[in-house]
Amino acid sequence: MAGAGECPTTLSLLRPPESPQVIGQPPRMDHYNKMGSSLADLTDDLLVEIFSRLPVKSVCRSKCVSRYWHGLISHRAHRKKLPQTLSGFFSRHISQGDGPRFDSTLGGQERHVSDPSLSFLPGYRTVRPVDCCNGLLLCLCSKDSTSNERNYVVCNPATEKWLILPDSGRHNEVFARRLCFDPAISSRFHVFSILEDVDDCITDVEIYSSEAGEWSHKENGWSQEIMLYDRSVFLNGMLYFKSYDSAVVTVDKEGKTWKTIPLLETMAVEISLVSNEALIGQSQGRLHYVNARDRDASTLSVWILDSHHSGKWIFKYNISTSKLFGHKGFRLSRNYSLIAIHPDCNLIFIILNGENLLLSYDMDRGKVRVIHNLKDPFDERYNPYLPYVPLFT
Repeated sequence: MAGAGECPTTLSLLRPPESPQVIGQPPRMDHYNKMGSSLADLTDDLLVEIFSRLPVKSVCRSKCVSRYWHGLISHRAHRKKLPQTLSGFFSRHISQGDGPRFDSTLGGQERHVSDPSLSFLPGYRTVRPVDCCNGLLLCLCSKDSTSNERNYVVCNPATEKWLILPDSGRHNEVFARRLCFDPAISSRFHVFSILEDVDDCITDVEIYSSEAGEWSHKENGWSQEIMLYDRSVFLNGMLYFKSYDSAVVTVDKEGKTWKTIPLLETMAVEISLVSNEALIGQSQGRLHYVNARDRDASTLSVWILDSHHSGKWIFKYNISTSKLFGHKGFRLSRNYSLIAIHPDCNLIFIILNGENLLLSYDMDRGKVRVIHNLKDPFDERYNPYLPYVPLFT
């Protein structure tokens, strides 16, 4: 309980009050009755206000308290105030004549994407998701085949608002386009257009700022012959890529700060130059790196980056693939692929190659859950699945 002149913490509002019973004796029933009565007296608005101050993991756990709390937290009218978590994946694969597809990871009747085909974007024949960042989606949108007109569009699937980007003017040289957005810091976003030469080496970047409404040019601040994998992460104002040189490279959203963070020898695995098997992702505000061990391919190792400034890697987990899949001899890329890491808990998403079965693995509890079958095969050259966390504001 808070002392005189102190405000109670958010968690203390939901925590049962201290009981005066004697140590060793069971708590009195009237203690629980009074506690339940106190919670029942709270209005919906006050409960939602309390939930809005909790971490997203605590909000998810609060759904299990009662059906009433589950309905309160899941109600559309309250989503703008409450923190959101991963709700599924947008597919970067687009079949002829089909729109984008969304694969939900939520059970029950919860749907955080009312229009996964993104049909609210008008006048386009095809809409292909390119990147996703904190609730915003970057899409390449094409009009009818005769005009061959294409636009890059940034949209919010939850609010169905969008913005058409001006043409950057350089298309044939683009290695990747990436979206950088953090609503906790600013409502503005940036889009990176990373350029390469004929030898696939990165040359420079074009950066679009939604605040300025225009593109700016920046020279490559990494090594002159650097080559990148397709996977990337935007975290704490920095864009991260895995390079072919056994390193993670970063650049800030304005293209002013460039850095190369070497991997430890135990983290780097000799892999083919077309492989994209190592996973980098952000979870709980930290950059994670997951890959098979060099001397034991049946073990996955999970590392976290201590900080961008220190460049120090910290070992976190070893995962036995024989325990994970129930079979010996399973190999990363050949038998399964790493898709993403959950942004709010120690959960990894995996696809069984050949079966296109989406699984989740809880690293804390050692439990595997089958989510559902996917229609699109995994392509090791790039990750076709974009993690999506809805943004209702």
